[in-house]
Amino acid sequence: MDSKCKAPNRTGKPCSATHFKDGYCRWHHPDLEAQRAAERAAGGQARSNKARARRQLADAVMSIEDMDAFLCASMVKVAAGRMEPNVGSAVATLAKTVVAIRQASELERRLEELERAAGIGPMRRISS
Repeated sequence: MDSKCKAPNRTGKPCSATHFKDGYCRWHHPDLEAQRAAERAAGGQARSNKARARRQLADAVMSIEDMDAFLCASMVKVAAGRMEPNVGSAVATLAKTVVAIRQASELERRLEELERAAGIGPMRRISS
């Protein structure tokens, strides 16, 4: 009994995978098409930029001190030739953006406290 799949591959040659059931491998068995489609869709989702960012987000939160140490280490690596200058530049730009967002958040928080202390609500913007 031949243990290879009886279906042709994409090039039309015989599939070289070991048969799974009814003479077909897992990739060619007609009963598994819906499962393969679902797995392909899930695989695409798991590899998306959004999914990668979500997985890294929890580990990526840095304090100002952590960011300072990371930037200093990056500068040393660029100077020593162990990091490409464009990568170091990207790291510095991202750090600058994080600091700007944190500063804006802190200013917003302080403004809200001042408005509460003064007994006034936040200023309403007039939409055009």
